[in-house]
Amino acid sequence: MASIVFGTLAVIALIVGVVLFLVLRRKPHTRAGAYVSASFVLLAAGMLAMGAISFASLEATSLRTFTPKERAAAAPCDAAVLGAEQTSNKLNGRYIWLLRLRVTPKAGSPYEIERTARLTSSLGERLERGDAVLACLVARDDRTRIEIPALA
Repeated sequence: MASIVFGTLAVIALIVGVVLFLVLRRKPHTRAGAYVSASFVLLAAGMLAMGAISFASLEATSLRTFTPKERAAAAPCDAAVLGAEQTSNKLNGRYIWLLRLRVTPKAGSPYEIERTARLTSSLGERLERGDAVLACLVARDDRTRIEIPALA
């Protein structure tokens, strides 16, 4: 969601910067202001685009919740926390943690994945020790899509 907001603002800033530059550079007395103001607006558009890319990468690797239909079709599994690392990113006052998990489906072989999750400090520190096993659900058609209700 945040990536969409930042991306939309980046596109709006880009359009405003280009229009501002094209309008102001036509008049001789506003030509210098056109270059300065367009530079700042385009710089802001670039920063917003980087924010959109950053949030999109976090959203792509995050633990998502399933819809009720997906939850009914999902298979139960266990996720053993192999490691947890706190990143420097915060979202709504909680740090983003990078989790290394060994997922063991009830029917199938175990595999390892990495996911990010927004955790409280106390829960993150408990998971950091690496001795936690959490109940989870895995999508039957895509092994990389998991939901861990305890972290939702």
